[in-house]
Amino acid sequence: MGTYCFGIDVGGTTVKCGLFRTDGTLVEKWEIPTRKENNGDQILPDVAAAVNAKMEEKGISKAEVEGVGIGVPGPVNSKGEVSRAVNLFWGYKNVVGEMEELTGLHAEAGNDANVAALGEAWKGAAAGSSDVIMVTLGTGVGGGIIVDGKIVTGHHGAGGEIGHANVDHHETESCNCGNRGCLEQYASATGIVR
Repeated sequence: MGTYCFGIDVGGTTVKCGLFRTDGTLVEKWEIPTRKENNGDQILPDVAAAVNAKMEEKGISKAEVEGVGIGVPGPVNSKGEVSRAVNLFWGYKNVVGEMEELTGLHAEAGNDANVAALGEAWKGAAAGSSDVIMVTLGTGVGGGIIVDGKIVTGHHGAGGEIGHANVDHHETESCNCGNRGCLEQYASATGIVR
């Protein structure tokens, strides 16, 4: 088992990166911009470059790294594939496959709010709790639900997602998802600015 792991949170504006010891101790955190042009095709290569550069900077070998965990703002299936992540302008993307190919490290992917809820239940504000509900606010609005220590993924990997629940049937502007009146259009940082 490796000594280190990377935790990556892909947001609509920035990608937050963390180098951790496998016991959950944070070694270092940093951010890189989320480059969404060209349907976000540079996002995962940028993440991989950041991971590889940090390993080189710290003198960490691949053998010392347990893997890379990556949270993305959208539904993620059990194979680590995203069918669509509207705030990144992604269509289908095999996040796990691409990260493993780009880094040479084991990768796992999940919905960002789900993995944030798991992190809070492990080492954060909900430590010791087996039932947790978390709401994430940023470029979008997300949600993660843990029941009896297990994440509620739902059929498509977005069981706790609340950002695209309709809250205003009279909205005339479209959300990034194509619908109108989504909670995200009002309660996210983007929605508040709008």
